[in-house]
Amino acid sequence: MSDKHEPDQHFLDKLEWQLRGELRRQNRSGTQDRVSIRILKIAALMLVSVGLGAGAMEASQQLQEGWRSELLEVRHAVQLEIARHRVEMQRETLEEVREEVEQGLRNREDLLQEEQQIAQAQSLVDLMELRLEEIRESGREPLGELSSPLVGDRDFVSERIQIRMRVAQVNYNTLQTRVEVDRSRVDAGVYDDIDLQGWNLAAREAELELDGLAKKLETRQAYIRGEITAVVAELSVLELDIQNRVLLLNQQQELYGSELERFRTMEEAGLATPSYSRQLRMHNASIEGQLRLAETELGIVQRELANRSP
Repeated sequence: MSDKHEPDQHFLDKLEWQLRGELRRQNRSGTQDRVSIRILKIAALMLVSVGLGAGAMEASQQLQEGWRSELLEVRHAVQLEIARHRVEMQRETLEEVREEVEQGLRNREDLLQEEQQIAQAQSLVDLMELRLEEIRESGREPLGELSSPLVGDRDFVSERIQIRMRVAQVNYNTLQTRVEVDRSRVDAGVYDDIDLQGWNLAAREAELELDGLAKKLETRQAYIRGEITAVVAELSVLELDIQNRVLLLNQQQELYGSELERFRTMEEAGLATPSYSRQLRMHNASIEGQLRLAETELGIVQRELANRSP
């Protein structure tokens, strides 16, 4: 059984892959230039036969690569059309919901939810359009790493981050509005404070996502300008993701801890059964384990970043 305090295998594999990649790049710079005479003689004997077949082999490879590129393009084009159609249908639904809200048949939260869903669906369309453009320019599947190379003079990675930032902003604005609405209900005594705390936590998560994307964009630009290495860029993003996870887990721990205390008081008064409190304790124990794991991972990543500081 693995220790909860130790980082999980997926995390270690990813970190090892990044570090090994850097070592491979460094080793290439020291490749031996001298080749043995025996190898040169063999190469000379093979030169004619290789030359005869080189043209056909190259044409075959180009045909295969072109075929794969065309297949990728067709697949993404069809998926894009489906996504566009979905957005059109959702916009029709949005107009119906807006009319029902104006007539007093639906509440404001329903309208906010529909607007949020459309923003998410439209961002998916925008991302798919960007993927299709990258496939057409590069002839391959888009690369998603922060240290991925430019395609020509175009930075598709930064463009994708900017699209995600737009929808993250919509999500944050929607949740903030929901928090304000529910706070007024709590003040009026018609809403439970614990539910408001839940919406506050969701809004905080959306805020962290938005801030995280902005920092990832800055890191990407620093890498493109040559200010940081690929490994430092990837480690910086990993550090940011773990830091946000630690913040959210701490807030979840606080929220569920206060809920647990509330139900313990109700149990002592005979107003609640212990089953729900038991579930909360189990959930709190899970959060504590995840938090210890995240803190351990964060320490490893920050140590690696410190080792690579100039």
